[in-house]
Amino acid sequence: MKGYGQPSSPGPSVTLAPGSCPFCQSSMIVTTSKSPDAESYWRCTNCGEVWNVSRAQADVYRGRRW
Repeated sequence: MKGYGQPSSPGPSVTLAPGSCPFCQSSMIVTTSKSPDAESYWRCTNCGEVWNVSRAQADVYRGRRW
C-alpha cells in the first residue's frame, strides 16, 4: 500500500485576517506584516489593543491560572 504508515504532509496554511477586534468588536484592524499569518500581531485602530491570533487561541485552551 502506497504511503501506508507515513504521515501526510500538511497543505499550505491559509490564515485569514481576523474579522474584528476581540476586545471591542470594531472592524478597524491593521497589521504591519507583509504576509499575515497565525503569528502576526494585529492592532485595533478603535481601542488600541494589540493581539496575536495564535496566542489568543492558545490562551483559551490553557484556562485561568489563578
